[in-house]
Amino acid sequence: MRTDDAAGPDLLGRLRAVADAYDLSAYDAAYLELAQRRGLRLATLDRALARAARKAGVDALRL
Repeated sequence: MRTDDAAGPDLLGRLRAVADAYDLSAYDAAYLELAQRRGLRLATLDRALARAARKAGVDALRL
């Protein structure tokens, strides 16, 4: 298992901003923020999260 050491002390503020900007739960915002920051593709079953990812410029694969 790996942890995300690059999250930094301002993580909660960034998660809140992402959640507010895309009307997401904190849980979903955490996945989107990580994908944005790391340049990762996001795979999800959640329609709202996939839509938010596309709006944020994150490549999203809706399963």
